[in-house]
Amino acid sequence: MRSTTNLLAIAGLVIILGAANFVIFDRQAVVESGRPVLLELRPADPRSLMQGDYMVLRYHDRLFPTSGSDDDLPRTGAFVISVDENNVASFKRVDDGSELGSNELLLKYKLRYEKGRIRLGAESYFFQEGNASLFNAARYGVLHVAQNGTSVLIGLADENHQLIQPPERDE
Repeated sequence: MRSTTNLLAIAGLVIILGAANFVIFDRQAVVESGRPVLLELRPADPRSLMQGDYMVLRYHDRLFPTSGSDDDLPRTGAFVISVDENNVASFKRVDDGSELGSNELLLKYKLRYEKGRIRLGAESYFFQEGNASLFNAARYGVLHVAQNGTSVLIGLADENHQLIQPPERDE
């Protein structure tokens, strides 16, 4: 009986670690091969005093369907976004399976009914303590987006579309 319990515990641990590693490798593949896309941010409080140095990201309304249409959206899905010459994205339509144009990408979303918000999966950005003033200049969230619409937030960019890089610190 005890050996069966131990085997089940070990099997469960292997499954959990395998699933976690699969997600990590999948996200790393998006970072390495995904297309960089800039999502415009709305003004937001740059820090959370309760949780340390991080920024809650609120994306600009032009990334979402016009208001009032949230009731028609499925709980999960993808938007078709168009990307300009600076890689700045704007909403085109809800994905209906039709072919994408040359400057269009899919961007997956989840609808949060309890808060009435659409989530893109990148709603906060943590940064090193003492760099809050540097990230106050953030105007875009920089995501790498895979062909299937999966995205990973890799950083924040300023109004010149440049990735904000904190200075190297000597430890």
